[in-house]
Amino acid sequence: MIDLKKIKATVEGQRNRITTKLKRLRSEDPFSSEDRSIIVEPGTDANVLFGHERVVVLEQRLKKDLKEIEAALKKIKDGTYGICERCGKPIDAKRLEVKPEAVYCLKCETEIEANKGKK
Repeated sequence: MIDLKKIKATVEGQRNRITTKLKRLRSEDPFSSEDRSIIVEPGTDANVLFGHERVVVLEQRLKKDLKEIEAALKKIKDGTYGICERCGKPIDAKRLEVKPEAVYCLKCETEIEANKGKK
């Protein structure tokens, strides 16, 4: 049986951590306080460019994670949490404990990943 209160608390905690990381990351962006046109100027320090690119990549990943977490919270609210989006069967409670934002059961996830490898 899925303990929705526990899962919701876990997911909300993840959301809060990601939001905090995003704020901190934005403050670490070397371009956050400078004109972004510096990107195309010759002579821009490589370390500054690398720092900005690092922030952009990490920010994209965190935003993707946040989107998945928000979707999980919406499903909890709507009463559709824990149902596989591919086959419509319940997702195993142990899988949801490990990955609360999971949208596929393990069987469907495995098939999807296997198909990605074939392309």
